[in-house]
Amino acid sequence: MLKFFNNCSNKNDKLIADVYQDLDLFYNSFFDNIYNELNIAKYKQIRDAVGLVMRKFDSHDHPLAYAGKLVMYIQSRVVLQHLHLTSFQQKLLNNISDKTKHIDLNFVYSGPITDMQQFRTY
Repeated sequence: MLKFFNNCSNKNDKLIADVYQDLDLFYNSFFDNIYNELNIAKYKQIRDAVGLVMRKFDSHDHPLAYAGKLVMYIQSRVVLQHLHLTSFQQKLLNNISDKTKHIDLNFVYSGPITDMQQFRTY
């Protein structure tokens, strides 16, 4: 029985590490793309929200739930503000979405989906 729980913990730790790595790549992708770099004012809130969620991973504050919420936040910002994500960014966003789609988001809902304040630590 103990082995089962250790195995679940190892899978969860690996999932957390994988999602964090994807978030790190997504965050750094804003500095790699000249279009995003030149139009950083439009993308700054998305980039900052990714950074705030990465802090959740460091503090072990329900990181996968916040990552799942972040995917919805980014998708809503992209649609509502007609932003362009590179194919690499879209792939990373899909990866994060797939890895967090079975995570319960009821715990992290604290406001409108387009409000970045939901990712701040208080």
